[in-house]
Amino acid sequence: MKNKITRRALVKGGLLAGTLIPAFDLIGNSASAAADLTPLDPKDPAAITLGFLDDSTKVDAAANPRYAAGQRCDNCQQYLGHAGELRGGCVLFAGKSVPAAGWCKVWRKMP
Repeated sequence: MKNKITRRALVKGGLLAGTLIPAFDLIGNSASAAADLTPLDPKDPAAITLGFLDDSTKVDAAANPRYAAGQRCDNCQQYLGHAGELRGGCVLFAGKSVPAAGWCKVWRKMP
């Protein structure tokens, strides 16, 4: 009996390969991704609007009533870095990296 490759199997395999290849590329490049991003300048207009600070221990709690001790970029939902990294990307600041110890007014608890 001959093994035939059906059109359905060929299309299915092509779609699967088309989704897996970019995923493997992302996994391989994730370590250098944060290094390729420009560090966010606290004087950037978007950073000023969101009350961004490089060091969460310097947040003025009186001016930011939603701030609670322990809130940092590295435990925020918006943070794209990995555990243990000093800097990582942020959903809010596309193309920029933020310090793990930073904070802004849009901080959301990581699930």
